[in-house]
Amino acid sequence: GQPSSDSAVDAGQHETPVAELVPTLKSLKTNLAYRYDDLKRMPSFVETDAAISTSVCDLNIQPSYEFRSKRVNLLVMASRGASYAMARFATRGDRWLEFAKGCCTVNFPRATASSVLGGIRVTPAYDFLQNEASCKVEATTGTQRTKAVLDLESRNPTVSIVHALDERHTIAPVISLRDAKITYQWSIALSSGSIRAKVDPTSAVYLTWTDKSTRGTWVTDLRLPLEGTTVAALSADVQIRRQFVF
Repeated sequence: GQPSSDSAVDAGQHETPVAELVPTLKSLKTNLAYRYDDLKRMPSFVETDAAISTSVCDLNIQPSYEFRSKRVNLLVMASRGASYAMARFATRGDRWLEFAKGCCTVNFPRATASSVLGGIRVTPAYDFLQNEASCKVEATTGTQRTKAVLDLESRNPTVSIVHALDERHTIAPVISLRDAKITYQWSIALSSGSIRAKVDPTSAVYLTWTDKSTRGTWVTDLRLPLEGTTVAALSADVQIRRQFVF
């Protein structure tokens, strides 16, 4: 016998539209970086970032070119929700694959504002150039305002507590597991960018100011030493760079 009309309708509802199978270009932007102390008459590097959406995952493809070394780099990342996998390739050197990283995020559906644990994120990585492995484990509370981070980096493993004071201000003391040194981080979200400060009581204060505009972003980096006896040793190091968006 022939299938009923109801069965035909049900089968048609499970068919995937062709439009959902075709990748869609979500955005395309280009950044041009220039450092006067690097190449005075040429930019330092140029990079392009293409964001593509598919029915399976979102893709980010970022090729870049370094003018001094004449090296072509390629960064590829596939993401779905808060989980992702990425790899970085290069045309110069002994290895084509330089770096690989993954991230798996698990959120507890029954977590509430009073829950001690709201979710866990595990981020392993491997540097093929240095033959070094690392892993970061993050645990957040039910309110999502406080996060404990265990960073098992081979050179400088750390543990930190990140706490959002409000919607704009975030503080984070960081303790080194190698020598017990403590640094302090403070982030401020602005209407057109952000300010990030890092205080190392034994060396310097680091400040990064990001100011977004219609055509791109201005980034200012400031380093203020806290040690030294001469004027030259205590002078601040300031770098300003411009990122263009096309």
